[in-house]
Amino acid sequence: MSLIWTPFVGHAQCNSSDFNLLCNEGTMVNDAVFDCGFSCFLSSDINACFEGCIAEALPEMSAGCVGCFADQSTCVSNNCFFACAFGSEAECEACVAQNCQADFEVCAGIVDFDQDGESTICDCDDSDDTVYPGAPGTASGVDNNCDGVLSESEAACPLDLDGDLAVTVADVLSLLSEFGCEAGCTNDVDGDGQVSVADVLTLLSGFGTVC
Repeated sequence: MSLIWTPFVGHAQCNSSDFNLLCNEGTMVNDAVFDCGFSCFLSSDINACFEGCIAEALPEMSAGCVGCFADQSTCVSNNCFFACAFGSEAECEACVAQNCQADFEVCAGIVDFDQDGESTICDCDDSDDTVYPGAPGTASGVDNNCDGVLSESEAACPLDLDGDLAVTVADVLSLLSEFGCEAGCTNDVDGDGQVSVADVLTLLSGFGTVC
């Protein structure tokens, strides 16, 4: 999935490629960060150790973004060593969230300006709260769910069945050719799972529309 990302936060160190990596390979990144953080806990220079380890494990990550993770690792070592080394996973996560997460997000440029619950890591448009992974279509010609494909529910003209950018007689004929369909219907314009009089009326309500 390709993301469009604008670094709204000044001095953000993670770029669009880093966010693609974090969004699409989150488990791999988390594993690498954990492994490198654990192996560098007792190093005399945690940042240098971590940066070298992460650069080897995730060579595609930018140096700036690696630096943010390295700073977070140092923070975890200074504030959460016992919670993460000897406590439960939940205790470790809680400690990191309380002491180190906010500064990391500022460093990386992780924000949620449109308050849709999805940060810039996976949100392909953080200025529009109708656009985020898993978002329902708004029939406005926008890729609401960030999957890179404009679905029928996202298309600006859902009643244009033949794709000629207008609702015409051709669309009516296309719908009527499937009239009575009760399963797997391609011309179910009202979304009730079948092609019936309701679909005809819905289509006619938009007849003449130019997309």
